[in-house]
Formats: sequence, C-alpha cells, structure tokens
Amino acid sequence: MRRAERSFDDRVGAALGGDAEAWSQLYYDVAPILIAYLRAQRLRDPEDVAGEVLLEVVRDLHRFTGDRQNFRSWVLAIAHHRLLDARRREQRRPSVPMPPDKLGPTFAPDDPEADALATLGFGALEPALRTLTDDQRTVLLLRVIGDQSIAEVARITGKRSGAVKQLQRRAVEAMRRALGRELELGVVERPARWLGAPRTVGVPNAVVDASPTTGAK
Repeated sequence: MRRAERSFDDRVGAALGGDAEAWSQLYYDVAPILIAYLRAQRLRDPEDVAGEVLLEVVRDLHRFTGDRQNFRSWVLAIAHHRLLDARRREQRRPSVPMPPDKLGPTFAPDDPEADALATLGFGALEPALRTLTDDQRTVLLLRVIGDQSIAEVARITGKRSGAVKQLQRRAVEAMRRALGRELELGVVERPARWLGAPRTVGVPNAVVDASPTTGAK
C-alpha cells in the first residue's frame, strides 16, 4: 500500500511510530482549520496558541482514540482550552487598543489559513464577527469552520446542547443585524444559508439555518 493511501488509523499508528510523513499528513489535515479558528477569535498571537495546541497534540496523541472527525474534535477541544488560557493572559496584560482605521489586514495574501476562512465567506464577515460575544463567536466558529455538530460543540465548550443552540441562534441574529444591506443584496453569498438570506452557495455539513422553522443538528 502506498503511503498516500493509508487509512486514518494507519496514519495515526505510523505517526506514533515516528513516521514524519504521517505526522505531516495529520498536521495538514487540521492546521489550516485550527489557525483559521484561532485567528477569527481575534487573539493577539493566534499562531503562538496554535503552536501550543499542536505541541499538545504531539505529546498526547497516544491517548487519542477515534476516527478523523473525532480527531478534529479532539484538536479543537484542546484549542478551546488554550484559547481560554490566552484570553486570561491577555486580560492580565491588557494592551492599548488601536483605532479600527489604523489596524492592518488580519490575513496576509497567499495564506492557506485565510483561504480556509475565505472559502466559507468569513473574510467578508470579520467585522460582523467582532460584534459577537466570546461565547457566541466560539460556537459559531466551531460549527462553521470546525464543522462540528451541536453535541460536539457542547462537549468541547462544556456547555449544554440547549445553551449551544441558543448561542448559535443569537450569534446568527447578531450577524444578520451587523451585515444589514450587504446580506440582503447577496454580497456575502457563502454564509447566506445559515444567515437566512435567500441566496445560497455551498456550505459545510455543520452549517444550518438558525431560523425558527429549522432545527440544528
């Protein structure tokens, strides 16, 4: 069997055995999503936090059991805890905020993590994301970028499924208000399905319309 055809279980086993190619495959499977998730959380040093997460993945991979989706959930759970740690550190060392017009772009060109957000329409949504609470943003990003189910988000964040659904609903409502006319005109097309606009393109499996007539998985 060629290395490129390894099953996920074989890849994990090979990585535990020290296979560099298997580690690379695991890295490239989660790194763009991980860094995109942390960047969208507006951390000062998202790459540093991502590095902490990946070091923990390397250290604790022998404890992991499950399939590829379980692996993604496991990595995002680690990321959530490191995110909370980073926010606590930032609160202890507050910085002087810069005016919005002085801030440079969050994402550099030719950036695979930025591409991961742009593919989902998050590049255009970044200003609207800033209007969300930390919990609302975390739930929405785990659902959309991480492609996590309601139950998976509940496990990652330590919240009840009902609370996750409520946070998602409020996040979507806040995003609709923040986007206003751009959403009505279909300028932001990819997230239209989960923001309730009539125009839709492709969306990830975890994305749902949070309107009162549609449930969440």
